[in-house]
Amino acid sequence: MKIGIVSRQIISTEKNKRLHGYPIYVLDIVDLNGKKTGEEVVAFDTIGVGIGEKVIVTIEGDAAVQLIKYSDAPVDAVIVAKVDTINR
Repeated sequence: MKIGIVSRQIISTEKNKRLHGYPIYVLDIVDLNGKKTGEEVVAFDTIGVGIGEKVIVTIEGDAAVQLIKYSDAPVDAVIVAKVDTINR
């Protein structure tokens, strides 16, 4: 899993039928200090997030698919949590 900041939404009117109902976002991956790493990830949202929010994303194909209703959904990255704080 990684931490990311939701930077923008992807609008897709045509997508695999297994993915209807899941918004798609681009995330800027950050380190534990909140600094952008330069990596971006496209992820499906299963919890209801918004632009600018810090989130946890799983980027494991099998783990991501388990979070979507269908076991054969073509997914490899899913937003799984919102980050409130990171304690040190």
